[in-house]
This record gives sequence, C-alpha cells and structure tokens, in this order.
Amino acid sequence: GILAGPLKQSVLRQPLIHATDSLARARLMFGTNKRGGDTTARVILSIYNQMCNFYGQGFLYPIMETLKEMLPKHPPAQIPPLPFDEEIEAPNLGVAPAFWVGLERVHSACKSFDRELWAENREGSHRVWEILELCGDETSISVARDFRVTFYSELERRGEVAILASLDTLSTHIQWVLVSGGESMMATGGTRIFNQLTGQSGGPYSIPAGSSLETPNSPAIKSLTYCLRVQFVHVQSALTAPSLASFWTALSMRLYDILVARLLQHYTVSTVGAVILSRDIEALRSVSMLAGIEHSHWDMLRELVTLYMTPPDAIKTLLVGPEGDTTKGLFAKAGRDHAIVFLSRRNDYRYKTAAGPKKSSWVTDMLNELNMVDPSDGNFNIGSFAAGRKLL
Repeated sequence: GILAGPLKQSVLRQPLIHATDSLARARLMFGTNKRGGDTTARVILSIYNQMCNFYGQGFLYPIMETLKEMLPKHPPAQIPPLPFDEEIEAPNLGVAPAFWVGLERVHSACKSFDRELWAENREGSHRVWEILELCGDETSISVARDFRVTFYSELERRGEVAILASLDTLSTHIQWVLVSGGESMMATGGTRIFNQLTGQSGGPYSIPAGSSLETPNSPAIKSLTYCLRVQFVHVQSALTAPSLASFWTALSMRLYDILVARLLQHYTVSTVGAVILSRDIEALRSVSMLAGIEHSHWDMLRELVTLYMTPPDAIKTLLVGPEGDTTKGLFAKAGRDHAIVFLSRRNDYRYKTAAGPKKSSWVTDMLNELNMVDPSDGNFNIGSFAAGRKLL
C-alpha cells in the first residue's frame, strides 16, 4: 500500500539527502562570502525552488490527494450487524488507520523538509537560510521565504481538504450505524427490546411499558461509541492538539445533528425509551468530550430529554420554570418553539384515530394555557436545531 511505497520513511527522506548534497556542492563551488555571493545566492535559490516544486507538486501534494481518494464516499450497502463484537478489531467507520498514519508521515516529512533545507537560525547548518544570509542577498532571502510559504500553505490547504473529507466519511458511516443498523430488525442485544415493535412504530426509543432495561445502551450507540473511541486513538496520533480539538468538536456536532434529526423527524419516545435515550446521550457526550471544549449542545439535550420522563401534569412547570424563577424553565434555556418540538416526540403527545393523529387532551390544554400555536404542526426547519446554531 501507500505506507510501504511513497510514504515509506526511507523514500520520504531520499529527496532531502540529494537536496542537501546539492547545497553542499554549490557552497563549495561558489563560496558563501558577500563578494561573488550573488551567484551563490541564485544557485541556492534555484535549488530550493526546485525542491519546493518537486517535494510539493511532484510528491507530497499527490500523496495528499491519494489519501483523500482512499476515503469511501458512501457507507456499505449491507446493514451493520449490531452490536459489534468488541473482542475483534473495531470497524473503522470508513476511515482506515492507514489514513491517519499517512497524514502523520506527511507531517513528519514537512518538518524534515524544513529542518534539512531551510534551517532558519541554525548556525553552522550550511542550509538555505544560512547560506543566503552569508551571501548578504536580502532579495534572495525574501524570494526564498515566499517559496517556503507557498509550499506549506498549499500543503496545509490540501491537508485540510483531506481531513474534512474524513469528517464527511465518518458522518456518513455514523448515519449508517444509527439508521441502517439501529433502526433495523437485525439489531440485537441483551433482551431484544430494541428490535421489538420498532420497525415503523416510532424508532428504537418507542419501547413498550414494562420492558426490561437490562442493557444500558441501545446496540447502535454501544457499537458507535466503541468505534469512535478506537478511531480517536488514530486521530490523536496524527493531528496536533489544536487540530485534534477542532476536528473532534466538529465530529461531536455532526454526531449530535444526526441523532437529533432522527429523533425530531422519525422517532417517538416512551417513558421506558427515555431512560435508554438518556443513557445513549451520556455515552455519546462522553466520547465527544475526549477532545475539544465546545460540547454544550449535549448538555442542553440532556435537559430536553427530561421532557420524556416527566408526567403530563408537571410538564408545564418544567417548561416555564417554577413560580418566580422562569430562568430555570426549558423555555428560557432552549427557546419556546424548540422545547415544544422536542416535547412533541413523546409517544403520548398524539394518538391515532380513524381520521388521523390527534393531540392528547393534556397537550391542547397546556398549549391553550401557554397561548401557543404548536410549532410541531406541519414542517419545521430541522437546520435550526443543529449544534452550531444558538437555540434562542
């Protein structure tokens, strides 16, 4: 594969050995004193420019493109067999460990390129910066700096594109596990409560009263958090701390958006199902907090899930807050429309009639008391519930 070919350490280093040899020959042939230094500077600048072009356009840039192309754009067609066996290697969610190893090796090659050729402020290095300084040619130094900035800027851009592509791949595979797997009759685990009456009956959290709660999490979430924890180890080894924080925060937000979109558009939640949902949110929040600092969307979701556990006669107080302290209500924290839309996913919010779904009496009474039109009637903008959007 690519790791044993162009990304092999000896292959990455070979061009740098030849380049440093060329620098040494030029220095010996033309000298480095200011007298006659213009000629030396031009030769050194030409060598450095050729190396920036070769190591970039002819070598590392195509490797970055290849790494990006390694990533599948679509998840497997077959349904994932949940829960995954944690005694065997975790599914990679479309992003193989080789992708992250490849990124790490490119990053290491970039540092070697700068250390072996440019070597700024390293006295006695006899590299590009020092030779041009000794020649006293400020113009050549300025041009060389431009070559260097162009090389690294383009490589950084391509690296960001590849990393964003990996984020897209992880997102589609997360959806695959949660939707194709979690909502499939093939999903099994523990007491099978998750594959009973779930097909078209409201999703994995529409669990009948009296069902056992032996398993702490739904099979999809159990499997997904396992895969993400394994994936995190590979990501952590490849990215710098700031890049890791940004990447994992973005993944946390996408994970949240996928779950919330399914919840608000496809699921209903029973009281028993709310217990599993709450545990699932805790598990997802835990894996999301492995890196990054902005995960407040999970905290708000934890509060909103209490809407599914609260008896109907106490929901109004939960929404508006206790008398005299409305700041503690979910209306104040999440927004009136958002809170009601989440509430509407309760499995007792509506009931079936021959004429179609009808709101329960406690719902219509509460909405009248609140003087509200139900925002869950008809279509609503699911994008307004995204993690990156302010709820208020």
